[in-house]
Amino acid sequence: MSTSPNSPRQRSSANILLTLLILIALAVLIVDRVGIAPALGTALSVGYQWLMLLAGTALLVGAANVLALHLWRVQAGQRDWVLSLILVAVMVAVFVAGVVNPAGANGPLLNWVFDALVAPSQAALFSLLVFFMAAAAFRYLRVSSQGGAWMLVGTLIVLLAQWPLATQWLPPAYAQATFWFVDAPVMAALRGVLLGSGIALLIVGLRLLVGKA
Repeated sequence: MSTSPNSPRQRSSANILLTLLILIALAVLIVDRVGIAPALGTALSVGYQWLMLLAGTALLVGAANVLALHLWRVQAGQRDWVLSLILVAVMVAVFVAGVVNPAGANGPLLNWVFDALVAPSQAALFSLLVFFMAAAAFRYLRVSSQGGAWMLVGTLIVLLAQWPLATQWLPPAYAQATFWFVDAPVMAALRGVLLGSGIALLIVGLRLLVGKA
């Protein structure tokens, strides 16, 4: 009796193979970082190049998927199809400009698009984070809440040290102590959180691959 391409047995075999590949890659990275086998540097360099190639291909496929989706929205006349049409027009224009120009991504037109359109848009988007952080601080950093007072005091101390006008009348020892606090304990805690999050994501991914989630 033949099994279909999406049978549970074949999916389980593919998940096991993918899990083994992930564990092998993780072991190779750990060995290279520790410095036990310096000869693995060349193999890792080739692996990184293949990874960049696969990432570029995945990005291109994702862009094609987004283009097809918005073309379908325009054709179907869905809500806000005008925005989809603008997105498609911009994507096609930038893609054609990069392909036609021999310089590619270093062409003057693409550089102008990045400097005059993309960079200001990113700056405007990140500037909205100020209002978002202010609203979050107003809602959560309450003195009456448990632990909110300590978080509020720490936030004010760091912001005061980063404020250019405050550095003119604050003693230098205050700024140095604040910078040490940010660079040592805060950064250590942040890296611990990132490391723990990475390990947790790896465990969750492995559990999903082996069907134990």
